[in-house]
Amino acid sequence: MGAGWWVLALAGLTLAALPGYGCGGTSDSGGGPAGAGGTSSGTGGVGGSSAGGSGGYPSGGSGGGVGLDVSLPDSPSDALSCPDGGVPGDPGCACGKLEFSIDTQQSCAISILPGFQVDGEGFINVGGQNHRVFAMDRWGKGHVIAWCDSTRLPQLLAAFNVTGYLGQTKTPPKVLAFGDEYLCKPGGIIDNPLPAELSYEGKDLPAKYKGNAALLAQEWDVVVFCGFRIPWTNDWSKELGEFVSVHGKGLLAVMDYQGVVTQADFTNMSKITSPAGLQFDPLSLAWAPSSTSVSIECVPDLPPPIK
Repeated sequence: MGAGWWVLALAGLTLAALPGYGCGGTSDSGGGPAGAGGTSSGTGGVGGSSAGGSGGYPSGGSGGGVGLDVSLPDSPSDALSCPDGGVPGDPGCACGKLEFSIDTQQSCAISILPGFQVDGEGFINVGGQNHRVFAMDRWGKGHVIAWCDSTRLPQLLAAFNVTGYLGQTKTPPKVLAFGDEYLCKPGGIIDNPLPAELSYEGKDLPAKYKGNAALLAQEWDVVVFCGFRIPWTNDWSKELGEFVSVHGKGLLAVMDYQGVVTQADFTNMSKITSPAGLQFDPLSLAWAPSSTSVSIECVPDLPPPIK
């Protein structure tokens, strides 16, 4: 985060997928200590599980941290049908290659809960240790992404077809955003803008959606939730969980470093994402003077890039 501190060095992001599953998931080796996040093996972040390995390589860094290196091939039109637990290569279960790079600022970390696997995960290296700051996965009938640096949310949304992956629609998805107003509302940061197509609904979801995930799914394809600096008046874990896992929609859960994000924020957001095996850890990861590439060879349900 730290929107005013652009002159400091930034940390690079490395993504990995596990080839042993035919690109069907990565895992957390027994959980590990909170925030450790594991490491990824292989050069350039290609391949390897989150347990063991060197965790990618530095590639010099871009300085400003705003450049993106995006490379996505077209996926077949019927690629959006891989069920949760399905492995690419199964009938009707296709995948696409994902490559991009994002320089992060201060961030939290994400743990994969024991017994869960994810389709893709990303790490930053701080002080010689790798910390997971990105995870993407199928969740029931839908899809979820967890992201630990809200200031770089515009960069994440521009890096690949994030809302297309989450919404899984053949038309542009309808995207609702709520939570922290500064970082989740288009226009909050003038020199690092969010896409205008995000419809910001306030610090809380409209009351009409309480107990009515079906209505939320009827009106929206994707929810982007910045879960901090809000009153947490309502517990949306049931509605958002059903929105994704039952109704086949998408959730982008966005957090930031401990400090601006409180322990209560981490606990409440993790209550939403933990049924998908994702836990946000209360860390404040400093910036580091390195930048690494992002490469996932095979992500299930990855749509083609926006033309």
